Amino acid sequence: MMKKLYACYPRDWFKSAHTCVVAFGNHEQSWKRPKDGKDHCDIDVAIAVTHLMLAATEQGLGSCWIGNFDVKKCKEIFDCSAHIEPIALIPIGYPGENKVHEKQRKSMDEIVSWIE
Repeated sequence: MMKKLYACYPRDWFKSAHTCVVAFGNHEQSWKRPKDGKDHCDIDVAIAVTHLMLAATEQGLGSCWIGNFDVKKCKEIFDCSAHIEPIALIPIGYPGENKVHEKQRKSMDEIVSWIE
């Protein structure tokens, strides 16, 4: 299955993951906000995946949220119905030694707006 998933996200580093969780959303069963019908499928999956990633980190594992993958190919691999959407790929594994990557983060002022 992992070899099939590589076709959805053909990055070299992805091939080193031993496990990948594919997070799906079910648009038929997801909660819809009553006033405007907003589908919370993505939000619910994001909450679940965040908890999964935090739990993996607590166990000494590394993970990464991949949202930029070939969704159509992923749906084909898993033979998904129209209302089932693959939302994220989460490769999980032990971080490699000596693989420190400089992370360039935006400053808080660039991502947070304060309303007074």
